[in-house]
Formats: sequence, C-alpha cells, structure tokens
Amino acid sequence: MSSETQQLSANQDAEIPKNILKKQHDLIHGFVASESKKIQMLLMVVILLTLSLIVDVSIGPGNFSLSTVLDVLLDKTSHGIKLEVIIWDYRLPIAVTAVIVGAMLGVSGALMQTLLNNPLAEPFTLGVSSAASFGAALAIVTGIGFAANVGSLLVTLNAFVFALGTCGLLLLLMRLKGVGTQTIILFGIAIFFAFNALLAMMEYGASETELQRIVFWMLGSLNRASWLQIFWGTGLLCVVLPFCMMRTWQLTALRLGEENALSMGIDLARLRVEILICISLLAATAVAFVGTIGFVGLVGPHIARLLVGENQRYFIPLSALLGALMLSVTSIVSKSITPGIIYPIGIITALIGVPVFLAIIMRHSKEQSL
Repeated sequence: MSSETQQLSANQDAEIPKNILKKQHDLIHGFVASESKKIQMLLMVVILLTLSLIVDVSIGPGNFSLSTVLDVLLDKTSHGIKLEVIIWDYRLPIAVTAVIVGAMLGVSGALMQTLLNNPLAEPFTLGVSSAASFGAALAIVTGIGFAANVGSLLVTLNAFVFALGTCGLLLLLMRLKGVGTQTIILFGIAIFFAFNALLAMMEYGASETELQRIVFWMLGSLNRASWLQIFWGTGLLCVVLPFCMMRTWQLTALRLGEENALSMGIDLARLRVEILICISLLAATAVAFVGTIGFVGLVGPHIARLLVGENQRYFIPLSALLGALMLSVTSIVSKSITPGIIYPIGIITALIGVPVFLAIIMRHSKEQSL
C-alpha cells in the first residue's frame, strides 16, 4: 500500500469519530432544547394561572379596583372589615377552590387516559360523576347516607362514597384476567347510564325544593367553597402528585405498549392498582367539593399532550396546571356573562368541552383509519 493510500485511510478513520461526536452533540443539543421548551411551557402556564387567580378574585358583584383587591390580599385590614370579609371569606376561597379542583380533575383525567390508553377516558365519561350525583340526590331526597349526625355534610359524604365506590368497581374489573382497557371503558359507560337512570328516578319523586337542590348539584358550583375544603384538597394533591411523579417513567413506558412495559420489568398489575387509587381519591374529592364538573379532565390533558407529548414527567404536572387554569378561567367567565348573575361552572365547562370532545373523537377516528 502506497503512502498516499495510507494517509487517505488514516484521514477517513479520523473523520469517523468526528462525525459520531457531531451527531451526539446534535442529539444532546436537541434534547436540552426540547426539555428547556417544556419547562418554559410549564412556567408560562404557572404565570397565566397566577394572573387568572388574581382576576378571579377581583371580579364580582362589588366593583373594586384591581389595586384595591391586591392591597387587601397583601394586608387584610388595609381597606376595612367589609372588604376583608368579601375578599378573604368569599372571593378568595372560591378562586382557590377552582384552582385546586381543576388540578385534581386534570391529574385524574391524565392518569386515566394513560392507564386505559384512551384519549377519551376521564372520570366524567366513565360514570364516576354520575355515581356521585346519584349519591348526592339520595341524601337530598331520602336522607339516606353513609354517616349519621353530620348535617349538611351528608350530601358531600354520599357523593364522595359513591364516586369512590365506582372507581373501586373499575379497579376490581381491571384485576380480572382477560379484561382489556376497552372492556373497562364500556363498563364505565354502562355505569354512567345506570346511575343516570337511578338519578332520574330520584328526580321524579323529589319535591320542588329537593329537585332544585339536585339540579344545582348536577350543574356544579363553587359557592360551597371553604378554607377547610382548600386545606383537604391541597393536602391530597401534595400526597398524590409526588406519588405519581415517582412513577412517571413507568407510566411513560406503559404508553409505549404493555409488552414494552413488561419487558422493562414493570409490575403492571401493581402500577394499575396504585394509579387507579390515586384517580379515585382525586375524582371523588373534586366531585364532593363542587358537584359534577365535566370535560376538565378531558380537555386539560388533551391540550397538555399536544404541547409536551407523552413524557409523563411533564404531561402530568402540565395537565394539573391546565385543568386549574381552565376551571379558573371558567369561574371568571361565569361571573362575567351577565352582571349580578353567577352561572354554575358546570354549564360553562360543558359549552367549552363539547366542541373539544368532538374534535378529539374525529382526530382519534382518523388516526385509527390510517
């Protein structure tokens, strides 16, 4: 071999590591840029949520300037006892409850969609909310409940127990051999119609006053908000969110397919039980606090998936933030449509959610046909 040929071969061997290093550098740079973009997305939604919360507190029947509201938030006694009561005892609990409940619904919807591998899955569409509505109606009409001597809390407790029980049925079904995700979804739809029929029976036999209370519950309202609810809701999120975040890689692997997850050594049976328990607690608590709120657990995760993909490390917290933002904006809209009238937020979320729900169905149908 001539010296020129040897030199050419040596130059080619030297170029190979450089090409490999360049590709590795490009991959690392692309990954860092993608991660940075997702973090920026989370921060942007946090800023929007903060602004929405402040605007929600500032809007109401009383015409108070934004600067006045901010003064009272920073110093309760800065503008007298009247504004302190209005802002801290009424408006702020409602605004914060919207954020907490929206986050609960967003996370529960995201987890259920991941667990069942279906973008249409959420507590409302799987019968959890209808079960809670029946439990509330049962307490309103008959006074039958799962606790004695609890007064007005009987309706809330009944709704919580029925919602939790429905999730328990889904959990038992999930543990049966040979039962797939499609069967669970169909079972949830059957539960939805069954409890709606039972609810109609309750409504048919209810008095005019009782019927008004049932309808008010089904429409969903933030007017029952209290600092005690905020305390329990925040505590639940502080437990469930870190628990789920520690399993994000397992959930991401599950989205790649059950066979891939099993090949990675993931205990799918245990993972499903743990996540469904989290879903049950979040959905049942949210419905018990504010009544039936549909589509938040569907729309929030769907938008999050479009923004950050299936990486659960970002998908779950973004779903929580978007669910909170959606319900906070809904609270603002409910007070802004007609001056002096606060519309139930369940009506607003339905009006927003139905078009998005139809869009998801159409997109899902197109993906399956390809």
